[in-house]
Amino acid sequence: MLQWNNRTMRFLFVFLFISCSISGLSQKYLNLKTYDVDSLLLILPEQVGEERVNSLNNLAASLSFIDFDSSLQYADEALNLAKKLEFEEGMAATYRSLGHIYAIQGIFPQSLNNSLEALSVYEKLDDKYTCGLLLSEICRTHYYVRNFDKAVEYGYKALDRFREHSKSGGVVGNVRDTLMLYMGLALVYRLMGESEQALKYNLIVGEVMKDNNYSDTELVLNTWTTGVDFFYVDELDSAKVYFYRALSYPDENPNIQAIKYRAVTHLGFTHFQEGNLDSARYFFQKSYEWYKKSGILYWASITGTALGYICFENGELEIAESYFREAESLFNEMIEKNSWYSHDSLKYIVTFGNELYFPMPVVQMKRMIWDEGMTIYYYLYKINEIKNRTNEALKYHIAYSDANDTVDFLRRNSETIELQTRYEEKQGEEQIAFLAQENEFKAYKLNQSRLLLFGLIGLVILIVILAVIIIRMNKIKDREHSLLLQQKLFRSQMNPHFLFNSLVSIQNFIVNQEPTKAGKYLSKFSKLVRNILDSSFEEYVPLEEELHTIENYLELQKVRYSDRFDYLIEVDEAIDTEIIKIPPMLAQPIIENAIEHGIKHKDSGGHIIIRFLLKNGHIVFEVEDDGIGRKRAMEIMLALDKDHKSIATAITHERIQVLNKRLKKKITMQVEDLVDDQDEPAGTRVVFEIPVLDGS
Repeated sequence: MLQWNNRTMRFLFVFLFISCSISGLSQKYLNLKTYDVDSLLLILPEQVGEERVNSLNNLAASLSFIDFDSSLQYADEALNLAKKLEFEEGMAATYRSLGHIYAIQGIFPQSLNNSLEALSVYEKLDDKYTCGLLLSEICRTHYYVRNFDKAVEYGYKALDRFREHSKSGGVVGNVRDTLMLYMGLALVYRLMGESEQALKYNLIVGEVMKDNNYSDTELVLNTWTTGVDFFYVDELDSAKVYFYRALSYPDENPNIQAIKYRAVTHLGFTHFQEGNLDSARYFFQKSYEWYKKSGILYWASITGTALGYICFENGELEIAESYFREAESLFNEMIEKNSWYSHDSLKYIVTFGNELYFPMPVVQMKRMIWDEGMTIYYYLYKINEIKNRTNEALKYHIAYSDANDTVDFLRRNSETIELQTRYEEKQGEEQIAFLAQENEFKAYKLNQSRLLLFGLIGLVILIVILAVIIIRMNKIKDREHSLLLQQKLFRSQMNPHFLFNSLVSIQNFIVNQEPTKAGKYLSKFSKLVRNILDSSFEEYVPLEEELHTIENYLELQKVRYSDRFDYLIEVDEAIDTEIIKIPPMLAQPIIENAIEHGIKHKDSGGHIIIRFLLKNGHIVFEVEDDGIGRKRAMEIMLALDKDHKSIATAITHERIQVLNKRLKKKITMQVEDLVDDQDEPAGTRVVFEIPVLDGS
């Protein structure tokens, strides 16, 4: 396998320098909100105050990567006006715009200083989301000046800010904000030599993207980037899997095409690393032709140089020289245009990676161009030296030395900027720390006041709640007491009539010297009275107890009326009489009416049927007699006592009304007049529907 020399390793390092962004696509750069410049210029003369500040800031942002001088002029005007108006949001926006403007030009100390200034204002305004964005932009600035420890620090600060809770209850940032930072941190870790961590982050990002239906452009970028991570950890088979997977995406837009050819180029490097020179040459050639045709000068030069290097190592000096001379021509065009591209419109295509997020700083592009030029001149010098073309060799050696001096100058300038940037960052951090302490103290005082206020409010609310509960409980107790008293009153109005008649019957047995009947009647009477007394303390009793009470009552009435009627009690087998509960003595007035007014006046014996059925969650309780009917009974009663008023039905209705006040499902009562085949009165049926109330 061919081994990399130092120059080749540097060349590969530059080549594999990739992007951190995964934001969605826009017309230009994704993390810079831009506006139509002509429209803004049209409305600007009529604007004043804060509205003018906003338009000036929009102009500065939109021109930041097109016209440095104009964007700086609009930003300065916006800042002066915002300060005059004491418009803090406007000042913060201007500082942020200046951070972008200087970053694009590679003036990183001023970029960082303005970003930190913007951060301090947005912290004061408690704009957490914009603070998160600024922290990520400061992370980017440190990345550009190769201050990787600080880049990681600010990257995690941005992540923490995006994960905070907002006033609406959700988190400050969204999934895309988090993924963007993960990709950025992956890039930083890769350049720090921690490729395993970079790979871990990119794999996480890829899974989240798939689960959230991200665009193909974002997916192909992540797929290619993950392949690069596998390359760096020397898992070349996995790297090739991801590069080929990137090539499977459809060519939906120029960005996807450009990223796919980055994957093609990396397949060339992967095969080269494995020693498969023919395969490496195939992929480099494929990329080289596409880049040349597309006008992407930098990557055409890079792949051309890679082809030249392979040919040089194989001793194919003529072919190698032709590739290096074509690369030289591309290099000269880049120097002339001060651009990677043959046309300005191409600079918005994602050919490097981080264009998807933010335009690459001009100084970084220039340094990478001269790095490439130095490599080209070096190999042209070596080829001419081998061919003994002294003049050409000397020319390219001088060109190589000049390029090397230029790269050294740019590197020293970059190092100076890095040092200055770190100084600005330290000063800015101290200012932010002071403001943070001041804000923390104000927040502490505010929290103390809020706690006191909330405590007083809580105490008042607690007192009100307790008062409401006490009043409500008293009302409930009063109402229950009133209802219980009312029910007992109803029972007391019902029971004395029957008790009086029963005692008269016992008296008759004694007078007529019938002790057996008197004893039997007295026994049943005592059981009935005990049941009535027991149930008088309860609103509901088990059905089994009520059946005993009804049976004792009917037996006593049979004795009293000398067996002038018989009765039948039917209970549905589905009813558990020990569990189901009903109101006690609810039908007693109805049964008494059936005997006293229905059957008593019949010439022949009568029948009473009492049924308990279970239907649709209700106990259907029926009392049916074959007496003379309500109409005839009323006529007889009026003839005997014109002032008579039957209160049995009224008492029962009132009891039902009292019980229904506390029931969701109500008790109902219906009275039906029965007729025979000749449509003559044939008795009465009273039907109660009682909601099932079990023993619980």
